[in-house]
Amino acid sequence: MHLCLGLRPDAQTGQFTPDDLAYARQLGVNHAQIRTEWMLEPHKKGPIPRETLARCRDQLDGAGIALAVVLLPQGRDTQYWEARLGTPGREREVEDVCESLRLIGEMGVPVVEWTWSIPDVWGSITGNTNWGRGGAGVRAFDYDLVEKAGPVTPSEAAGPDEMWERLAWFLERIVPVAEEVGVRLALHPHDPPTPILRGEARILGSLEGMRRLIELEPSPVNGLNFCQGTVAEMGVDVIAAIRYFGERDRINHVHFRNVKGAVPSFEESFVDDGDTDMVAAMRAYHETGYRYAMMPDHTPRVAGDSSYGHIGRAFALGYMRALMQALDVEEDG
Repeated sequence: MHLCLGLRPDAQTGQFTPDDLAYARQLGVNHAQIRTEWMLEPHKKGPIPRETLARCRDQLDGAGIALAVVLLPQGRDTQYWEARLGTPGREREVEDVCESLRLIGEMGVPVVEWTWSIPDVWGSITGNTNWGRGGAGVRAFDYDLVEKAGPVTPSEAAGPDEMWERLAWFLERIVPVAEEVGVRLALHPHDPPTPILRGEARILGSLEGMRRLIELEPSPVNGLNFCQGTVAEMGVDVIAAIRYFGERDRINHVHFRNVKGAVPSFEESFVDDGDTDMVAAMRAYHETGYRYAMMPDHTPRVAGDSSYGHIGRAFALGYMRALMQALDVEEDG
């Protein structure tokens, strides 16, 4: 498996800064994940631009960092928004996504990360500031506070049958293309994993939903971004879940993070300070043959940190690298 870091090009230049590339390499990171919605500005729609993605890949290559994961454009009204709503524009959107998948495969990127929800991760922050170990700032969730907000808009409320129909329709069209170009799809489960959030049925907010996802299209390219924090928020046995999906070769990307508590109320934590045994988790990935990227996510705000969270991320990366070396599972290539 590969130690990975999410890197963000400068919005104005489309280039990674020398300091960000040096930061990754100095911490032993040689694989990167990048977001792509900024590539579609100002129109938000359409396929990922070839020249922009190629420039990012080439710059990373020049720094000795492989582009391991591309996150499809996120946010309202972007590349596959109408597909989530089931509205007529989804026909054009799925063509754009398929064109993006072909491009990503052509660029040699093995994994595409994506999400499938209407409020998305809206509920991860309730507006309250929580304080973790030593007074570090951590994000928290309280369903009682979020529930009072109501639907995003009444027209966007959707029950489970509607959401499953829309997801099945989308998968039926993108999985064959992913198979054709050799790209693995890594779908992030709903965060927070509540049954309903602001009028939307969170069909991927449970282990049952995650299992149903991989059964919809029985192909290893149709897999998960296994976000450990989100799964822990479900209040389930995280290690058993890693083994279940790992033994079926359906974990295609990993967010290696920890939390305290579970729905309806929880808070995020330092990677070594939550409820999940992270040593056992790393061992489970290794023993089930996981071989793709693994990155930190949602790290606490540490005293003196930058807006990007360099100190908090460095702590998580160092912890992950130490576990990998202790279990002899990290691959350099």
